[in-house]
Amino acid sequence: MMETFKPRGPGIWCLFTGLLWMACQSRGHDPRGVRAAMEEYDRLILHMNVDSIAMLYAPEGELGDIARGRDSIRHFLARFRNIRVLSQASGSDTVLIGGDTAWQLGTYHQRDILPSGDSVSVHGTFKARWVWIYPGGWHIRRMDTKPIP
Repeated sequence: MMETFKPRGPGIWCLFTGLLWMACQSRGHDPRGVRAAMEEYDRLILHMNVDSIAMLYAPEGELGDIARGRDSIRHFLARFRNIRVLSQASGSDTVLIGGDTAWQLGTYHQRDILPSGDSVSVHGTFKARWVWIYPGGWHIRRMDTKPIP
């Protein structure tokens, strides 16, 4: 007579949790990849390369409540081409990854020269939701910023 295996105890739950964690970490989904994508975003902002910035967004990406979709984001950012960005830096406080989505929380600092010649320094917090698009990697699904006075 054949006996049926019946898992007991916490061991099976540890195994299940470990397998689930490994599945979520697959395909290079690592917080370092999200941070690297954000560093690329900072570099593109520093050079005000609006076409490349827009392409870093997912096709349905959102720049807060201001612009949705790459063309709309590109058009919105083009309004700021006369601003010279002197520095752009962001720091990640938290990066969480689940499947093909990552959530990133952090801070940003930017120094600019306006067309009038005046300089301005802005800083605040950001929330970014990233999506993994094969084969291109991480793209911004939504970016929200909150300036701190």
